[in-house]
Amino acid sequence: MLARLIYASEVAARLGPQELTHLLRQARMRNAVRGITGLLVFDSRYFLQVIEGAPDVINRLYLHLAIDSRHLRPTLLSYGMVESRLFAQWQMGFVAADAQHRELYGRLTPSMRFDPFAMRGDQAEKLLLALSAQATAEPAAATI
Repeated sequence: MLARLIYASEVAARLGPQELTHLLRQARMRNAVRGITGLLVFDSRYFLQVIEGAPDVINRLYLHLAIDSRHLRPTLLSYGMVESRLFAQWQMGFVAADAQHRELYGRLTPSMRFDPFAMRGDQAEKLLLALSAQATAEPAAATI
């Protein structure tokens, strides 16, 4: 059995493209060792992230994220046991939450803008799945 966890948080301090790239590279290295897959969506203010893996590993990682000073208001949106991964292709994929996805936000979430705190867990999962097709390895400076 695997666990899938989705959470939202607000960035505590401005995170530029270089810092975000560094954060993603570190997460991918750690996740590869721990058997974690997932996707991060970020708009320069909010994080929406899904992580998948062994339940004990996912639980420890979320506890670490919840006390990480880079995150404000960490909010658990969804947690459950699953048979298979939805984000197996990524140790940590990345999607910039920007205006080009406005229609998607409006169709799948309560808002036309990226606001993960307004989402229920099932809405967040549908949005993450829809955005995963556009995930990249590195953020482009122009998208953050």
